Amino acid sequence: MLKKRRLILFISIGLLAVLLGINFFISSPQSDSESAKDINIKINKVIDEFDRDYISLLLNNRPDKQASFRTLNIDTNHPFYLFSVNGRLLYWSSITMVPEFDDIDFSKKYQIIETQSGTYFIKLRKITRLGQLFWMVQTFTLYDKVDVENEYLHAGENPDIFGNDRFLLSPDAKEGYFDLHKEDGDYLFSILLRTGYEHAGHDTGNVVLIFFFSLIGLVIILGTDFVNTLWIKGKKVLALIYTAIILVSIRSIMIFFQFPQEYFDTELFNPTRYASSIINPSLGDLLLNVIAFMILLSLIVSMLSRKKYLINFLAFKRKYKEWLFHFISLVLSTALLVFFFRMFGNIVDNAQWELNILAVPAFTYFQGISLFVIFLAGAGYLLFTIISVNMVLYKNRSSKKNVLKNLLFLALPICLVLVYWDFVYLIVFLAHVILLVSIISFELYDNIFKLGFNTFLTFFFGCLIGALITGAAAYEDTRKKEIQSKIKYANQLMVESDIMAEFLLSDVMRKIEDDPFIKSQLADGLSTLDPIEQKIKRVYMSNYFDQYELDIQVFNPIGERILGKVEDSNLDEFRFQYMKSDYATSVRNLYFIQNTSDTGGNKFYSFINIYRDNYFLGTILLELVQQRIQPGSVFPKLLLDREYSGNFYTEKFDYAVYDQEDILKMSVGIYNYRNPENDDLLDFPSLFTTGIFKNNHHHYGVKGESKTIVVSSTIYPINYVFADVSLFFVAYLLFTLLCILIYSIFQGLGKLQFNYTTQLQFYINFAFFFPMLIISIISIGLLTNSYTNDLHRQYFSKASIIRNNLASYLERQSKGAMDREDFLAEVKRLAGTTGTDINVYLPNGKLMVTNQPNIFDKKVLTEYLHPVAVSEILEIQNNRLILDEHAGNLNYKTVYIALRDNDKQSILGIIAIPFFESETELNMVIADVFSNIINIFVVIFIVFLVVSFFVSKQLIYPFRLLTEKLKATNLESNEPMYWPAKDEIGLLVNEYNNMLFKLESSKKVLASTEKESAWREMAKQVAHEIKNPLTPMKLTLQHMLRLQAAGRLDDPKLISKPVESLIIQVDTLSEIANSFSNFAKMPLPKNEPIDFKYIVTEAVELFKNNEKAEVLFHDKTESDNIFIIGDDKLFGRIIANLIINGIQAVPSERKARVKVTLSSKSGHVKLEIHDNGKGIPEDLKEKIFIPNFSTKSDGSGLGLAIAKRGVETSGGRIWFVTKLNVGTSFFLSFPEIK
Repeated sequence: MLKKRRLILFISIGLLAVLLGINFFISSPQSDSESAKDINIKINKVIDEFDRDYISLLLNNRPDKQASFRTLNIDTNHPFYLFSVNGRLLYWSSITMVPEFDDIDFSKKYQIIETQSGTYFIKLRKITRLGQLFWMVQTFTLYDKVDVENEYLHAGENPDIFGNDRFLLSPDAKEGYFDLHKEDGDYLFSILLRTGYEHAGHDTGNVVLIFFFSLIGLVIILGTDFVNTLWIKGKKVLALIYTAIILVSIRSIMIFFQFPQEYFDTELFNPTRYASSIINPSLGDLLLNVIAFMILLSLIVSMLSRKKYLINFLAFKRKYKEWLFHFISLVLSTALLVFFFRMFGNIVDNAQWELNILAVPAFTYFQGISLFVIFLAGAGYLLFTIISVNMVLYKNRSSKKNVLKNLLFLALPICLVLVYWDFVYLIVFLAHVILLVSIISFELYDNIFKLGFNTFLTFFFGCLIGALITGAAAYEDTRKKEIQSKIKYANQLMVESDIMAEFLLSDVMRKIEDDPFIKSQLADGLSTLDPIEQKIKRVYMSNYFDQYELDIQVFNPIGERILGKVEDSNLDEFRFQYMKSDYATSVRNLYFIQNTSDTGGNKFYSFINIYRDNYFLGTILLELVQQRIQPGSVFPKLLLDREYSGNFYTEKFDYAVYDQEDILKMSVGIYNYRNPENDDLLDFPSLFTTGIFKNNHHHYGVKGESKTIVVSSTIYPINYVFADVSLFFVAYLLFTLLCILIYSIFQGLGKLQFNYTTQLQFYINFAFFFPMLIISIISIGLLTNSYTNDLHRQYFSKASIIRNNLASYLERQSKGAMDREDFLAEVKRLAGTTGTDINVYLPNGKLMVTNQPNIFDKKVLTEYLHPVAVSEILEIQNNRLILDEHAGNLNYKTVYIALRDNDKQSILGIIAIPFFESETELNMVIADVFSNIINIFVVIFIVFLVVSFFVSKQLIYPFRLLTEKLKATNLESNEPMYWPAKDEIGLLVNEYNNMLFKLESSKKVLASTEKESAWREMAKQVAHEIKNPLTPMKLTLQHMLRLQAAGRLDDPKLISKPVESLIIQVDTLSEIANSFSNFAKMPLPKNEPIDFKYIVTEAVELFKNNEKAEVLFHDKTESDNIFIIGDDKLFGRIIANLIINGIQAVPSERKARVKVTLSSKSGHVKLEIHDNGKGIPEDLKEKIFIPNFSTKSDGSGLGLAIAKRGVETSGGRIWFVTKLNVGTSFFLSFPEIK
C-alpha cells in the first residue's frame, strides 16, 4: 500500500514539473491583436470611470447654480478641467498637469494629446450652467514624461495599461496600427505594437492554474498522508527523508519555473521588492523556504525528543567524553544563532524597507512578513537549542553543574575576544549564553511538549531572548549603514566636488544661453551690460549659491573683456588656464578646480557661448569661489537627476578636516572639534574601522592622501534601541500566540485542559494586557495628533513670519512701486534666510514668483494654485490652510496663507510654502511617541508577568494546602486546618474541619461495624479451617474406639497410623492458628507518598544471590524516582511474596526464572512479575484472590488476598495473565503522582 502511495506521490510531483515546464517553454506569447484587444478593454473601463465621475459632478452641481471650486472639488477617479468656449481655464482638479486649450481638438469626443508632461487620453463634454456653455476635459495618463528622473519622478508608460514602452500612439487611424473603439463603436485612437512589446499582467490560462493548484493540493495531501503513515509506523527517519525530498522537489520546481511571479501580479513575489539569491528571488520565496526549513526542523526536534532516540543517543554518548557533547551542542546552537542573527541582516540588506522603530509609521505587510520570517528562524534556533540540551542531560540531570561549568569554560574565552572585537556581537553571544544557562538551570525542556502556563513562560522568555538578538542585529544594521554613509560623505568631501552645484549650474547655463534679453543686450553694442549681471544674479542663481562668491565677466566675439574685473587677461588666457581635462566635469564647458591652498576655496568656471540666429555674440564667464561649505540644504532631491543623486547625500553630518600632520584645519557643524577633549580623536585605531563614541556622538574617520576627514553624528538614541527590542518582543509574542492558537485548533480546542493555576494566571495577564493595549493605542493616537498639531503650528508660525516680511513688498509691487524682479529678489533673500521654498500666487490662481522656478520649468508642478486652496482662501476667504500634496512619489505638506491689502483687506496674493520634509518629520514624531509607549508597555508587561506568577502562586497556596491535607486524610490521625481570614477560603477550610469531625465520628462507628464484621468473618474462617482437620481426627478417634472395644489397642502396628494421622491434623491446626495470629499482628496499611521504584529495586535485591532461581529486573522508566500512594512495607512484602510464588510455581526439573519489569506511561506506573512456571489451570483462575485458597499443599491462602486488598486500598489494580506450561505474569498498576 505504501509503495502505491509513494508511486502516486512522485507521479504527481512529476506532473507538476511537466505542467509548469510546458507552460514555461512551449506556451505561445499573446499576439499583437490580442494585446491590442486587451488595451481596448482597459481603455473602455477608463471611459466608464469618466462617466461615473461626470455623474458625481452633476449630482454635486445643479444646472441653475454657478459652478465654483468649492462645488467642483469632489473625489474623482481621474482629473478634469473646465474651459470657457473662448479657452479660459475656469477649473482644474490637479496641479501636476493642466492641458493647453490649443492642444485640444474640440471636434473629437475622444482623443489623445501630447504635452511636455506626457501623453494623455481625454474625453470632451459640453456642460451648461446658467445658460453658459463650458467644455469639460477629463484626462487619463498614458505615458509620463519628466525632464529629471530620480527616486521620486519616473518617466514611462502607464503600467496599468501597457506592459512596456514598445508601442506608438496615433490620434488618427493609420495603416498597420490597431484602431481602438468604444463599446458603441466610437473611434478612440490607434496603437502600433512594436517588436518586443509585452502585454501588461500575465496571460496564464485559468485551466492551467486550476490544474496546477489541483496537483499541488494532491501532492500536499498525498505527501502528508504518506509521511504521517511512515511516522506512525515508527519509520521516523524515513519519514524525514521523504519530507525533505517532497519539499525540496516542490520548491525547486517553483523556483526554476519562476512560479508564481511569472503567473500572478503579486508584490510578495516581486524581485524588485526583495531578492537575495537564486533560491530566494523574492520575499515570498524566502517565506516558503523558511517554512519548509521549519517543517523539517520540527520533525527533527520531534524525533530527537522521542524516548527511543534519546536512549540510543545515551548509549552512543557513553562511548565518548561528556565534555565533547557539551562542545558540539554549543557549536550547533551557536551556528543556528548566527543563522538567526544573519537572517535579519539578509532581509534589510536586500529589501526596500527597514525593520526598526523608525519604520513603524510607514509599516506595510512586507515588514510584517519579514518579521514573521525572522520569527520562524528564531523559533528554530530556540527549539533546537532546548532539544540539544535535553539530549545532553538525558538521564544525567545530576550533572547540570558539570554542564554549566563546561559551558562557562567554553564561553568565557569567546566573550573575552568579543569584548575587544565588537560589543554588539558580545551582547548577542551573552544573550545566547543566558538562554543556555536558563535552559539547563530551570530545565525548560520539560515545558515545551506539554501545553501549560510554564510552556507560555518558556516561549515568552524565548521571545525576549530573540528580541534582544534581533534588536542587536537592528542596531548593527543601523550602525553599518551609518558608517557607509559617512564613508561616502567623506569621499565626496575628499573629491570636494559639489554635485548639487554642478547639477544646478548645468541648468543655469542652458537658461542663460536661451535668454532673449541677454542676447539683445549683447547684440546692442551701445547698451550697458550691467542688467545682464543683475538678471543672472537675481533670476538664475538660486539660494544654494549663497555659499559661493560669484563673479560675472562678459567677453565680445574676439575675446576682449567688456564687463567684469579690470584685468589684462582675455578670454583665451582663461581658456588656456582652466579648460583642461583635469578640471572637466560631466557638464560641457563647466570646470571644477579643487582647493589646494589654505585660504582659497573650491572654484567653478563656466564658459557660456551666446548665439542668436547662429551668430556668435560673445561669451559669459561665471566664476564661483566657495566661501563656506554648507552641511545641508533644504533644496529637495526632487529636482536632482538620477545621474547626480547617487553621489549626493542629504544627511546633515558634522565633520572636521585634518592635514597630514593631524592638525585641525577646518570644521563644519555644531560639534566642537576644537575642544581639548578631542585632541586625541585621531589616536584611536578604531576610528577608521568601526568608529568611536565620544561626547554623545559617533565619529568615523577616513584617510586621504593629503588629509583626514572625521565625520560625526549624534548616537542612535538609546530609547530607540530599547524600542527596537520592545517592538520585536511584541511581534514575536503575537506570532507565538498565533502559532499556539493554530496548533490548538488542529489538535482540537476541546482537548486542551488547563489546571486552575494556569487559568488564573491567564486571566490575570489578560486583565492587564488587554486594557494596557487599548490604553497604549489610544495614547499613541492622542499624542500623535497632539504632535501633528504642534508641527502644523510651527509651519503656520514660519509662514506668518514670511507673510509679514513680504506683505509690504507685495503691496508696493501691486501698486507699481516695485518691479517683479526686485520682488523676486526679496523672495529669494527671505527664502534663503528662513531656509524654505516660497511660491507666491496671484488672486487668479496663477504663479507670480518663486525662489525655485525649476520645479515649474521642468513641469514637476504646474503654475496653478491648488484647487482646494482656491476654494478655501479665494472663495471662502480663509486666511490660511495646510494641505497634503505630492509630486511624483514625494509626499509633503504645503501651507497656504493669504496676503491682504492693508486698506481694503482684499487678497493681493497667496503664499505657498512647501515643507518637503514634513512626512519625515511627522514619521519621526510618531516613531518617538511609539518608542516611548512600547518601551513602557513591555517593561510593565514583563514586570506584571513576573508579579502575576508569584501572586497566582500565593492565591493558589490555600488550595494546594487543602489538597495536601486531603491527600493525607486517613482513618488514623487528621489535623484540622487554620485560616485567619473569614473569606471564601476560610469557609472552605471551615467545611474541611467540619468534615474531619464528621469523619472521626464516622470512623468510630465504622470501626465498630468493621470489628463486628471482621470477627464474624474471622469466626467463619476459623470454623472452616478447624472443621477441615477435625473430621479426619473424629474418624481416627472413632476407629481407635473400635480398636479399644476389640481389645486391640496394644497392637503397635494398628495404633501407629491413627496416631500419626492425629499428629498431622494437630500440626495443621497449629499452623492455622499461627497464620491467623500473624494476620492479627499486621498493622493497618498506610496511604502516603512512597518511591515505588526504590521499593521494587530493594525487593528484587533480596533474591539477587538465590541459587535456586534467576531473578532479573528491567527498568523501562526515564525518571530516577517514581512516586505513588501506598504503604512501603506492605508493598515490599507483596512484591517479595509474588516473586516467591513465581519461584515456587516452577517445576523442580527446570530452573526458575523470574523477570520483573517496571514501566511508566500516561501517568501510570506498571509492574510485571513473570515466571516460567507451569501456569494456572482455567478452573482455578477465579479462586486465586479468594482468602484461604492456595494451590500449594502447605500454603495458608492469604498471600494473594492480602496483596489484592493492599493494592486496591492504594487505588491500584492487580491482575494476572497465565498460560499452561509457559508461565504466569502478575501485574500491578498505580497512578503516578508528581
